[in-house]
Amino acid sequence: MTFEIDEAVGNQFVAMTIVDELYRNGVRYVAISPGSRSTPLALAFLAHHGISARVILDERSSSFFALGLAKASNAPVAILTTSGTASVELSPAITEAYYSGLPLIVLSSDRPLELYGTGSSQTINQTELYSGFVVGRILIDAGAKGAWSSIRSSISRAVLEAKGLFGPGGPFHLNVSFREPLISPQYEPNGQFQGRGNEEPWYEKIDLASHDKTYEFARTLCSVRRGLIVVGEDRQLEAIFAISELLGWPTLVDPRAGIVRRSRFAITHFDSILRQGTLTEALTPAVILYFGMPSASKVLSQFIARVSSNDNGPLTKVFRSGRRAWDPEGTASGFIVGNLERLVAQLSGQAIEEPSKHIEAFTNAFLDADGRIEKVIEGSLDLGVETRSIREVVRHLLPSDLLFVSASMPIRDLESFASNENSFPVILENRGTNGIDGIIATFSGSASHLSALCPDTIAVLILGDLSFLYDVSFLRELSRLDLAALIVVLDNNGGGIFSFLSQKDIVDEKSFETLFGTPHNSDLDRIARGFGIDVETSKDSSRIQSAIEEVRGSRKTSLLVIKSDRDENLAAHKKINEAIAKEFSID
Repeated sequence: MTFEIDEAVGNQFVAMTIVDELYRNGVRYVAISPGSRSTPLALAFLAHHGISARVILDERSSSFFALGLAKASNAPVAILTTSGTASVELSPAITEAYYSGLPLIVLSSDRPLELYGTGSSQTINQTELYSGFVVGRILIDAGAKGAWSSIRSSISRAVLEAKGLFGPGGPFHLNVSFREPLISPQYEPNGQFQGRGNEEPWYEKIDLASHDKTYEFARTLCSVRRGLIVVGEDRQLEAIFAISELLGWPTLVDPRAGIVRRSRFAITHFDSILRQGTLTEALTPAVILYFGMPSASKVLSQFIARVSSNDNGPLTKVFRSGRRAWDPEGTASGFIVGNLERLVAQLSGQAIEEPSKHIEAFTNAFLDADGRIEKVIEGSLDLGVETRSIREVVRHLLPSDLLFVSASMPIRDLESFASNENSFPVILENRGTNGIDGIIATFSGSASHLSALCPDTIAVLILGDLSFLYDVSFLRELSRLDLAALIVVLDNNGGGIFSFLSQKDIVDEKSFETLFGTPHNSDLDRIARGFGIDVETSKDSSRIQSAIEEVRGSRKTSLLVIKSDRDENLAAHKKINEAIAKEFSID
């Protein structure tokens, strides 16, 4: 959401939106200390009909006054200061609020980041103020037009976390930078970015500890005609599986979730399905239940953002459940908090005999598309070495075995092309930040634990050559761990994932290879043998089954290097995606 407006009016829009969303989330008081940089927010607070503003000269006293308001009201209270040392004066009250678990919303006005370190007047580094004494922090640049659409979701999340959404509550820091001119000569206290209808907060909290709230939420879900479940990595899998079965909704399953074959409604090839424009209208849900960690699928993120936008007809409501307030797109309608078993109990009590004909048809549309894509993939003669290798590894592992998958291409190929005909093994990865460092060591730690629990299982790591080289020193430790483990290295002599990004088409070939392709020209076979590990090299995936069987029998650690080519891998992906698109094309 961007507008062709000047800096001063932009400041006004941002400030009014922040204040209005604070009000929608329960803020009724603000303590303001006078200053120039805070002008847009101060004027917005004074103009708002529902927030009582008290101006107090001294920032320290102002913050303790707000603390008292929060103590007595048991509700979030805002504090506003200007830039510089004025914001430092809030520290004692914030410290007291932190240890008392009180929801203070601390708004420190700031000068733009480009003035940091220049000697500009009244400019200090405010980004790390109150560290260790706030439950969260969000930096808002009022001049960043590309970020305006996320302001309401940021403010709503800040208040929810201050009130203790997933853990102890406490003060939350909002650092808002404004550029000059701060206000327009024609300033009027109006204008803001669109929020939810009926002055509702951006996020609703579905507290499953509340019997009434859970009952009403279950009733709402049972009446939905077009519902969709998305499952990422989560620790309440039994409950999620039960919800999927009770509602009968199509369930887009990240392979890491562990319920691929346990749900009749599991959809594994969702990334490919959502790429098909011909299916968009038929597959648009009214409600999405999103459980667990966010998926790294950009296609899924874009789909959810599109269907939950007010610009595209009826709004799709998205409810997220997880260990934290994850919502990278800012599209969720609310967060489900608490033990999902309570929701299962309420859904079971709603006496759902069979899913309605509407939801059955909606679910079948997804299942049909998933099955057709699996046939296209399985029937393809040119899947490419890397994609075929991923499928072969999954195909030959038992449900009790461990498969650890590296970030970059291996995890993406698993998500997009793994067969939906198999029971998946236990799947783990370092997906928190999508990094490729420490993969071998992390795998070894996981394999050591699972091997102690189930001595008859094996562990397989599949990773790229750069991920292998990043953590190659751990091979020394791995050779001493006495694990029944197979490391499969997909060696395309560089960073294969960059071939799928726009840099490949924009940057000249020489520069691309230098900066992104990064060929290492290393002999991985000799490197691994130097650490005393048995190694085999193959030009395709034909040795995967026998390598797995050998590890299962010998109970030793070995390494299989599979050679591939980055350009051939890119071409293979394009062919399979074209074949899938052709399957759903309208003649």
